[in-house]
Amino acid sequence: MFRKLCGDSTLKNVVLVTNMWGKVEQGVAEAREQELADVFFKPALDKQAQLARHYNTTESSHDIIRRIMKNDPAPLRIQEELVEEGKNIKDTAAGEAVNEELNRLIKRHKIEMNALREEMRQALKEKDEETRRELEEETRKIKVQMDKMRMDSETMASKYKEERKKMEETIERMDVEARQERKRVEAEHKRQMDDLNRLLRDGADLSAAEREALQQQVNQLQHQLNQGGGRRRRWYECLIM
Repeated sequence: MFRKLCGDSTLKNVVLVTNMWGKVEQGVAEAREQELADVFFKPALDKQAQLARHYNTTESSHDIIRRIMKNDPAPLRIQEELVEEGKNIKDTAAGEAVNEELNRLIKRHKIEMNALREEMRQALKEKDEETRRELEEETRKIKVQMDKMRMDSETMASKYKEERKKMEETIERMDVEARQERKRVEAEHKRQMDDLNRLLRDGADLSAAEREALQQQVNQLQHQLNQGGGRRRRWYECLIM
């Protein structure tokens, strides 16, 4: 799931940190670390993720942070899918991974329910009322779990849509405020330029140095007006370091 969220290209910015090194013998800890590197963390490490140890000391904490500070920020794969490619969250690689796991569990529960139903039929044949009640209860629990998994999947997509709508409304409000602020600043700059140009035009007794200083101020204000507000950073440019 973590790899699907990040995407292969950003795993080089990931540091996988192990801790609790003081809780077990060094040999045992190193064997566990090797198992993580060879099995569980291997797909990420193959994509240049780093493995680090935290010894519960300030020095080891700083060493890990220094590694991260060297990274060049990059967008997450799920950000590219949702924003650049306009995918529904369920159609992203991470969403498909969630659904794949849910579908696997639902399939397993269906098999278990079928087996329980068969046992119930057998229990009814044998008139074993206690077994029948136990099997009915197990069937009910599995059905509740299946319903919850389906609801969780639907809720995930619904919550994402709600949060995205809120974010878009916030960004729109910020855009309006930014445009208003730019207009106010531009009006102030124009007023200052008019005042300076008036001084240059009417100030016959100004020295050459004073005229040059006033002209520099006018040029600086004009440059700021030409640049405007600059490029606005897009809201989804949250980066993994």
